[in-house]
Amino acid sequence: MKSLDYEALLKENQALKYRISQFKNLLDSIPDPVFMKDENLRWIYGNPVILNLYNIDKNNYIGKTEDQLLPEEFAESCMESDRQAVAKGTISKSEEQARDSDGELHYYEVFKVPSYNQSDGKFNGLIGVGRDITKRKNVQEALETENRIRKEHEESLAHLTETLEQQVIERTMELESEKERAERLAYTDTLTGLNNRRAFYQNSYKIDQKARQTLSTYAVIVLDIDNFKKINDTHGHAIGDEVLQRLAKIITKMLGISDINGRIGGDEFTITLHDASIDDAMTLAQNMCSEISSISLHKNNNYIPITASFGVSEYHINSTSFEDVLAKADEALYQAKTSGRNKVISKVS
Repeated sequence: MKSLDYEALLKENQALKYRISQFKNLLDSIPDPVFMKDENLRWIYGNPVILNLYNIDKNNYIGKTEDQLLPEEFAESCMESDRQAVAKGTISKSEEQARDSDGELHYYEVFKVPSYNQSDGKFNGLIGVGRDITKRKNVQEALETENRIRKEHEESLAHLTETLEQQVIERTMELESEKERAERLAYTDTLTGLNNRRAFYQNSYKIDQKARQTLSTYAVIVLDIDNFKKINDTHGHAIGDEVLQRLAKIITKMLGISDINGRIGGDEFTITLHDASIDDAMTLAQNMCSEISSISLHKNNNYIPITASFGVSEYHINSTSFEDVLAKADEALYQAKTSGRNKVISKVS
């Protein structure tokens, strides 16, 4: 009876060894790293892939730990991963590294499964299976690098676009400023700052047209400086320019916002008074005449007298054009100059 039990036990043991051998052959044939550890996390099995990967001696690794088998740069991270898997108590995933025989770094996605005794539930070992994810990792890193470079390019492009937009805005403002300056120069007398001939006529035409449409009126004043050529010849053009500028200041100061001033010749100035009568124009011209004669101008301690003559006219329904009104003022100015100067004379149709 005992002999039969022994023979049965022997057959059962042989069958178990065969199954273990088959299981080992299966694990050895897996093309990914496979390992098994005991309750103390010491190695009890490693397939050829993982042994070759870390250059582990297949005849001298059983019972050892990672810090005894693996390169220092990888040992601690693998041991920490083991501890975390045990603490978790269920299947866990981690990422570990190794270098091949050529020194090239490989990345592995490792699944670790802790096992426990059925009787008392105590931890009794760890099984791990890894797969090489180096290509995937390299692709991922390449994509991240590409995305980073693309983001840097986008940021650089955005900055460049913002810079260009700002430069366009600034240049546009400069061009607008230059345009305004050019327009001012095109319509402004540079010496006196008054309207030039072109601007004076354009603005006066508008007042004339409005007067015809609304049956209102306006007045025109023409003036020039008495003996201006003599002032220039005697005292020089610098004094002549100063006289013109002083006269322009008086005109600007005494006109309303809707009135039009202008320098249309060397020392000839014109004024169009919006919605004004001949009496309004005469009063203004007389005040200007008085103001001009009070200009105090000296050179080499010599007093230089400054006076001006004025001609005034008024638009009325019989006036054929603005030029007609202006011509009447010119006629009045001629009378003022030929009858003694420094005075105001009016003439209407």
